[in-house]
Amino acid sequence: VAALAGDASRRRVRRDVEHLRFLDRRPGRQHDVGEDDAGHEIGAVALQLGILVGGVLYLGFAMFQEIRRSRNLISDQGAQLAQVKDEISKTSDQLGDISKRTGDLQNSLSLAVKLRSDYGAGVCLIAGSFYFVEAGTGRPLRYAEAQMNDSGSAVQSSAPEALTAEGNAAIAEYEFVGSGFYVGNGFVMTNRHIVQPWIADDRAQSISLKAQPRLKRLIAYFPEYPQAIPLKFKAAAQRDDLAVCLLDLPEIPENIPVLPLETDTDAVAVGKTVVMMGYPSGPDRLLALLDEPEARGIQQRYGTPMAQLGYLAETKRIQPLTTQGSITDLDVRRIVYDARTAEGGSGAPLFGPTGRVIGVNFAVFTENQASNFAVPIRFALNLLERNGWQPPPKEGKELETAGQSSRPSESASR
Repeated sequence: VAALAGDASRRRVRRDVEHLRFLDRRPGRQHDVGEDDAGHEIGAVALQLGILVGGVLYLGFAMFQEIRRSRNLISDQGAQLAQVKDEISKTSDQLGDISKRTGDLQNSLSLAVKLRSDYGAGVCLIAGSFYFVEAGTGRPLRYAEAQMNDSGSAVQSSAPEALTAEGNAAIAEYEFVGSGFYVGNGFVMTNRHIVQPWIADDRAQSISLKAQPRLKRLIAYFPEYPQAIPLKFKAAAQRDDLAVCLLDLPEIPENIPVLPLETDTDAVAVGKTVVMMGYPSGPDRLLALLDEPEARGIQQRYGTPMAQLGYLAETKRIQPLTTQGSITDLDVRRIVYDARTAEGGSGAPLFGPTGRVIGVNFAVFTENQASNFAVPIRFALNLLERNGWQPPPKEGKELETAGQSSRPSESASR
């Protein structure tokens, strides 16, 4: 019985299995199984795409953040770089300013030396003499007849009040000295009271007789020229202490440089450096530069200042004094400066920081060495141009020399 029951059970299980296999082989069942597989595949692909898209988005966002951070960093670095450049520019400007000031200081310290070398030979010592004639008769005024002293020696008075138009005594003649400078075309610039010395001469003011002055001699001594050059008075300003003369020579010496004249009004200001170049104290200063025995010998051999100057010119001892200072005050018609000068420096050129002449010295205040006076050069330019002078074609160190300058016509109006 047990064996039969086991066989029946086995047959029943085998029949159920066969039935399940039959169901699995049906077309409809196979189709359901394929759809399930496709769904699984689509889900896997979607999952993969989701993962891929998420990764791409994550990477993109990370890259965006990195780019933004890099841009911010670059912007910050650019701002820092601009700030550094600005600081460098400011430092460069400061260094440039310091360099310019240093250069200006060096030029200022060497200005007098440079100007002396370039233009000293164009600054002349002007000398001359004048006398008086009696008004109406034209007779020259003479010293009074010699008087005899107690010892029997002749005594001659040179006092102005002792002058007379009578007698045969020596004609009263007065010598003077001053300064001037060459400006080209044969023109020499100086002061009116130099070419008309009786204007400021105390001796002339004290003459009691009615007399008229007469200029007897007017000459110029240039440092590099061994002979006196005659000067011809050309014109004088009515208001300012200015005058122009002509070198009375058929041919102007080539070694006389033309001094450049300043035309820029901004070159003249209080505090700016100036250089004065002239002949204060005349022959006395030139003799003082020599050894005492030599100077004494010249004075003994050549009695008058004019004769002494002739010898000094022949031996090339005529050299201008060069001093440096600053402008201390200004007004429309005068420049006040503190470069040292003295009597005899009238008519000297006053150079500005550009190396051009900014004024013509005309007075010295003896009680205050910081108060020497010069006429602004623009007034001299007006006087020169009215009398036929023409500015040289070049300025500075390449200025035309005197030998290249043409002479003005003698018919130019005064």
